Amino acid sequence: MKKMTWLAIIFSVGLIVSACTETANVNNQENNHKTVGEVVKVTNVMDGDTMKVMYNGKERKVRFLLIDAPEMYHKELGEQPFGREAQTRTRELLKKAKEVSIEFDETGAREDKYNRLLAYVYADGQSVQQQLIKEGLVRVGYVYNKQAAHLDEYDAAQNKAKQAKLGIWQYPGYVTDRGFIKSAVPNWQPGKSLNTSTSQKVQTADCKIKGNINAKGNKNYFLPGDPNYEQVNEEEMFCSQNEAQKAGFKKAQ
Repeated sequence: MKKMTWLAIIFSVGLIVSACTETANVNNQENNHKTVGEVVKVTNVMDGDTMKVMYNGKERKVRFLLIDAPEMYHKELGEQPFGREAQTRTRELLKKAKEVSIEFDETGAREDKYNRLLAYVYADGQSVQQQLIKEGLVRVGYVYNKQAAHLDEYDAAQNKAKQAKLGIWQYPGYVTDRGFIKSAVPNWQPGKSLNTSTSQKVQTADCKIKGNINAKGNKNYFLPGDPNYEQVNEEEMFCSQNEAQKAGFKKAQ
């Protein structure tokens, strides 16, 4: 009788171990990536190269290492061409990721003079910086450390984007070593996207509710007829208030 009891216990333990192994395998298959650095929770994407995350129990700003995106909310420069596209793409990459992580450069500083974390950013193990460079939405910039881990691969990706004249590289003179020159992009106006697909979405007849995220990270939506509706810069367009609310936006007061 005792022998049968021990056999039953061994069999049960075997089943539990097998189930745990299968669960782990399923989880690995679902994630399908190797975590790089430290996992963080994104609380806000401010522009193409800056976000806020929860890190060690505190909300911190993170400046993406080695890249420079056109401005969106600069006090002096205002919005720059392709700033909206870079912001939208960064939000998209991070929003759809199951896991966002940051990695510090071993040979460089972990923070800048503004108390921002300086990090490489990954969405499900894939470099966000490199993707933005490949798509011509940012330039390689603020290189204070020539030994930075990913500098060579970023430079290579940028050269390809340049040759293909993608995004910011379409307009001669727009990209400089010190930033971006608005006047090099003819007929551009703040609040207007240079991305065709985004422009088409804005013009969709049934989707006229504007979703805006201000400099403080507050998400508000505006209906046609609301005060300042025409002046609002839209990050997203919605077809109904319910759709906007599900995306985390609140009716503007």
